[in-house]
Amino acid sequence: MDPDAIRQKRLAKLQSSVSMDTDPKPVEKKPTPKPVQPKVQPVVQPVVQPVVQKSPTVDPLQQQLTRFQQLSPEQWQQHVLQDILQATFEEGSQLFLLSSLKQELLQEQTNPVLNHLTMERALYSRITEQSPEPAFYYLIQAWKRCKRHAGQLQQFQTKGVHVKDHLAFLSELEGLIVNYCGLALNPEMQDIFPQNHQFGAGYMGHLLLQPDYESQVPKQFIEQLIVRFQEDGLADMLRETVKNILTEIRAKKKMNDDFQPSFRALGYLLSFKPLAILMTQLKEWNPDWATARSFELLSILGPFVANTSIFPDTDPGIVQKYFGSSGLGEIPHEDDERWIGSRNHGDVRMSKTLLRESALFVHKQLHSIFLSIIKADPVSKEAIIGYLFKSIQLNQARAKLQVDKNLVSTDGFLYNLTQVCLLLCDPIMDPHYSKLHLIDDDFFSSRLRWDVSQDTKLNCDNEKCLELWNAHESKKQFNFVTDIFYVTLGLMHFGVLSTIRSFTGLSKDIQEMKRRVSQVRLMQQSGQWNSNPMAKAMYEQQLKNFENELDNMIGQRLCMEAALFDRPTLEHMMQFYGLVMVWVMRLGSPDKNLNFGQVAQGRVDAPLFPMHNPPMQFYTLPEWIIEDVCEFYLFISKYQAPIFENHPRDEIIAFSMFVLANSAHIKNPYLKSKLVEILFFFTLPLYRTVTGETMGRIDGVLMTHPLAKQHLVPLVLQFYVDVEKTGMSSQFYDKFNIRYNISQILKCVWNDSTHLNNLVKASQDKEFFVKFVALLMNDTTYLLDEALSKLKEIGPLMNELSIPLAANATKEEQEQRQEKEKTLAQYERQATSCMALGNETVHMLQVLTGNKRMVDPFMAVEVVERLAAMLDYNLVALAGPRMMELKVQQPEKYYFKPKKLLNDLMLVFVHLSHRQEFVQAVAKDGRSYDPQVFEKATMILQRNMLFRPDECQAIADFVGKVNHVISTEKTEEEEMGDIPDHFLDPLLYTLMENPVILPSSGVTIDLSTIKAHLLSDKHDPFNRQPLSIDDVIPNVQLQQEIQNWKAKKN
Repeated sequence: MDPDAIRQKRLAKLQSSVSMDTDPKPVEKKPTPKPVQPKVQPVVQPVVQPVVQKSPTVDPLQQQLTRFQQLSPEQWQQHVLQDILQATFEEGSQLFLLSSLKQELLQEQTNPVLNHLTMERALYSRITEQSPEPAFYYLIQAWKRCKRHAGQLQQFQTKGVHVKDHLAFLSELEGLIVNYCGLALNPEMQDIFPQNHQFGAGYMGHLLLQPDYESQVPKQFIEQLIVRFQEDGLADMLRETVKNILTEIRAKKKMNDDFQPSFRALGYLLSFKPLAILMTQLKEWNPDWATARSFELLSILGPFVANTSIFPDTDPGIVQKYFGSSGLGEIPHEDDERWIGSRNHGDVRMSKTLLRESALFVHKQLHSIFLSIIKADPVSKEAIIGYLFKSIQLNQARAKLQVDKNLVSTDGFLYNLTQVCLLLCDPIMDPHYSKLHLIDDDFFSSRLRWDVSQDTKLNCDNEKCLELWNAHESKKQFNFVTDIFYVTLGLMHFGVLSTIRSFTGLSKDIQEMKRRVSQVRLMQQSGQWNSNPMAKAMYEQQLKNFENELDNMIGQRLCMEAALFDRPTLEHMMQFYGLVMVWVMRLGSPDKNLNFGQVAQGRVDAPLFPMHNPPMQFYTLPEWIIEDVCEFYLFISKYQAPIFENHPRDEIIAFSMFVLANSAHIKNPYLKSKLVEILFFFTLPLYRTVTGETMGRIDGVLMTHPLAKQHLVPLVLQFYVDVEKTGMSSQFYDKFNIRYNISQILKCVWNDSTHLNNLVKASQDKEFFVKFVALLMNDTTYLLDEALSKLKEIGPLMNELSIPLAANATKEEQEQRQEKEKTLAQYERQATSCMALGNETVHMLQVLTGNKRMVDPFMAVEVVERLAAMLDYNLVALAGPRMMELKVQQPEKYYFKPKKLLNDLMLVFVHLSHRQEFVQAVAKDGRSYDPQVFEKATMILQRNMLFRPDECQAIADFVGKVNHVISTEKTEEEEMGDIPDHFLDPLLYTLMENPVILPSSGVTIDLSTIKAHLLSDKHDPFNRQPLSIDDVIPNVQLQQEIQNWKAKKN
């Protein structure tokens, strides 16, 4: 036998008899059968402990080393190549037979043996011939086997064995495998490999999606792949890998789908800094061709951000899965926004909890992904910032009141992006605002990232703003703190605040749909359809459609509540807006080095209340920033107010005082009205029990915050006057709501000595306080007149509609009834609104006149007669001969409490009864004053135990004084005779005491009359030209004539 045959025989014997860890196929060990024991009767014997024979310890590494040393280098190469490549030239083996290569070698007269000369050809032949496994999968398994052999050799090396050449051989083979892995991942090289799978060049992405992704694609392998191909096609490999991962997550559009594999895969790739950097350089990272809607689908991060949202606009199926119901159920009569149809409240709470937990997981995963890219390199950090600002730029339309949802990104996409940015903002949101100085004030003026030049500014028109910005030298690059602050500001504006508006609109639509369903159900119950089978079928189908639509809308609202009502998320947003408010105050401050954390707490005096000459960066600020703060706090106040219970409100109090104190620098009164509304919500109780009892208060901050104690009362009083002209089309009606809020704030702080002293101090500014009193009276007059007149209409209408419509009513009769129902609903809304506001204005009048230190402004000549006339008129309405016309069913439904209202009006008379000016003013009211009405009102209040005896006596004495004045003046009038026409006031037709000439019209009028007119209208009443009290000219000559005439008569 020749030497080669002997060597092959020995090798075959070695392969069959020697078991090594690196054998191509380990020998299966069959279990040794147990010998059959004969059955014997048990015998009781003493227990004897068996003697355990210890087998000699075998060192596996030593065994492997022995086997290794028995092989020649050539045998070892063939052995490891067979194992690593899982291929052989020998027929009959279970390994892959390299038949084609074997024929080639024989034709080349080369011995077909696996060694360092044939290993590359063997590898190429193995991966290009038809194989049941994908090429990349095979290669990476070969790489692992190669690493296992190298690890074993390194162990041998520790025992002093020379394995340097062997390791070099494996290193060469390992590099060869990595090279071919690169080819398998290259999209341009796919035609050389068998197409036995659907993943193409992205097969590595498929492996990364597996649960054991780290063992499937080891970290060391990726590192070698990066080193080898970083300058030679790595970008194409990464693109195909990421594309496969994106395909997976795009297919999962439901919240109940498992997103974890996709997150793990992307996170694993991004843990390699070169890949993180390279990913941001792919054209799919921030596609220029994408629209707002397609951006969340086409960009690399888009599907990870959008598809994982819990909002219904991203996944409509989420509504049915988490908030589905078996039917609508009964609809409550009141407008209860907490109504959820037939759903179980416990199930709804559980569903919301599950969704919030899912969202929290997603936000943490997304934050980790974004952070990995940010930390990788300045280039990748810039790419993240560019991606975020691109999301803002594409969604400018979301700031509009009416938004076409098909042309903008989904709520869920922007909401998730916002949560990521809030997490990135955490380091700058410390309680002391110590990093506030890192936010660059020149960001907007630079227009580098974001152009807001067309947005409405706080106190500058856009043309002037552009001129200022162009003249101002701005930076060309900003730090990361600045970028992330402004991008979060933008995402809150275009994302969360827009979503809040959508939620509010959906809630209104639900109320409207509830009314529609209720109306159709009433028609069904009345039997109107029964006579016409076709109409009945049509209306029943319409009712079913309405009910399904309403039920789906409720599900959508609950789904949105899961995100928008999440307490930790709202607190996080509130923390960010705390930073925004302090930042805005710092923008207006001349001293940037103040401790603005203490400024917000009112512990440091700052020249901000008001400001003087604020910098350009302040008054060119987009006003939507302040509006967003207000809208966010109002949203919490209306829906999640208990959050305030344990959350500091220093920033919003300081910010409110700052904005209200700077009317000269913030031109939009709407912004100030929203802040007043927020302060009003602070006066309301947090909870209401099922029995109607109120619990929990958060108004303490109004009495304790230093800035509120100093500025609140004078600022809200000033705004009460200023709001008469808001510049908006709805200003006439808006002012009543705003003043109602102010009245509630003043009522809340009335018993605080500091606030009361501030109110008294304000009343000492007679010119200002007279304006305030005049507006208070104007409001009272209008609101009570509107409310009481509508109540007179409601009673007869309700009586008429209480009679059911006949079953055979004509179409015309049905339409007339529907018209009357609409009119009744309109009257009810108007009466309810005006009465609620009117009650508060009368009560404020009563409270203010009850303080003797504040009575003088009510006695001003331009005010007192109007006050007396207004009080007399409403007293007659409540206690006069026609008082029964105000009787309606359920008066509390309209906030109509006639006894309480009458009591407040009569108390005003009591409070002012000691002033002679008021007695004379009431005596002059010949239209409404009636002593019998006072007597009737006193009896009503006394009978209901609302008036004390001393108050009844005060009214009686007051009426006596008025009657005496009337009698005296009547006598004087008779003695005086006819008054010359040119002595009479042209508006009131009373004898002028102090005539003045109006400069533009030339008309002479009494000074008291024109003063009263100018309190509510700054125009000449005769030609509508602008007029101020300083413009009038005393008519000295006429005044002297009047005095002479009076003296002559006397």
